[in-house]
Amino acid sequence: MRGIIQIKEPMIHEISKSKLSITKDNAPVLTYCYGDPESPPYFHPFCAPNGQVVTGGEYTPGQYPPGVCFTLGTVNGERLDPNTLTREKEPSNAENWGNFTIVTTWNASEPLLIETCTTEVHPPQTEVQVLDIMLSLYAPTTSLEFAGNIGLGCRTVEMEYRKAANANGGIGELAMNGKRSVWGTLSGITTAEQNVVGAGIFPHPINGETTFLVEDVSLGYLFARAAPFKVNVGLTRTLKYRVLAYIGDLFTVDVWKHHQEYIG
Repeated sequence: MRGIIQIKEPMIHEISKSKLSITKDNAPVLTYCYGDPESPPYFHPFCAPNGQVVTGGEYTPGQYPPGVCFTLGTVNGERLDPNTLTREKEPSNAENWGNFTIVTTWNASEPLLIETCTTEVHPPQTEVQVLDIMLSLYAPTTSLEFAGNIGLGCRTVEMEYRKAANANGGIGELAMNGKRSVWGTLSGITTAEQNVVGAGIFPHPINGETTFLVEDVSLGYLFARAAPFKVNVGLTRTLKYRVLAYIGDLFTVDVWKHHQEYIG
């Protein structure tokens, strides 16, 4: 008699009212922290398919955000006050365990901005773990102008021989910092485990032009900054990103192939 093979789907686990995690076959995939109004929500740890944690850092005001994190920059010339927000998780679709949505309402008493973050966690592949993030920015009461560092960043685990690269052939911080590109990546050898891993950010073409900011000498940080834009009252602006956590480096992983799979 043949045994019954059970296929375990990705599962969402509520850790608390402010944190959830996703596992596959009881192995960690990522954790999402969204309950602290003083810090933007972030994904950390985010793991490659072999279980190696690729993200790093804890939140410290005035420093780079930890893990994979979306930041708003300035809205109408100012930073939004976190003391005015409400944030909640929408009910998950029972048929799609790897997806979840978080809604943040800024200035909740008289909504100024409604920010909806929808996340799709893909099943692990051989060399990559894929995370898709969609941000919807709705202006319910007044037109909003977004500027500054609005976009998606990734702070990586402590690495040796850390090196960043972009789609234009730029390799290293000096070659790609402040340059426009359709993707950026950062890889190296983890200091603790000596595993070769990397992270990549793919801004979707609907976002418009993206400038990458990077630090790969003293710290591993990659940021995809969107160009300033305006959202008129009653309208929504959508930004989409794909993030990879991969096994290997920029010489062994075909980042272009994974990018084409995303936009194709």
